[in-house]
Amino acid sequence: MSEQGLAGKAELHTHVTEESIALMVDRFYASVQEHPTLGPVFNARLEGRWDSHLDQMKAFWSSVLLMSGRYEGRPLRAHFDVEGLEKRHFADWLGLFRETLEGVYVQDVAEGIHARSRQIAQRFSIALFDLQQ
Repeated sequence: MSEQGLAGKAELHTHVTEESIALMVDRFYASVQEHPTLGPVFNARLEGRWDSHLDQMKAFWSSVLLMSGRYEGRPLRAHFDVEGLEKRHFADWLGLFRETLEGVYVQDVAEGIHARSRQIAQRFSIALFDLQQ
């Protein structure tokens, strides 16, 4: 492995911490804003509110992954009236989230977080699209 590859591996987090969650959220949503299908949906919804959304997502993932209890809200309810949101966006979201995780955490930690994200995405997708028909 190249020296650069070793340096990149050394930077990966081996544990979930508030700091690694903040890094994960910041990197992920920076990518979301540029994504060809997710960007238009999120940017329209969060225009002028990105900072507060990032704070909410850090609290959400802290609560999910560290059981910190920092998140106070109803995440599913917030997604019911998102203009332009389609069922196919969940696959895009999961793929981009996985890429982000692989750049922040070692493989087993990234896989564990991704498993949780798949569960959440599945519940949201069913509630938003399959139960509404």
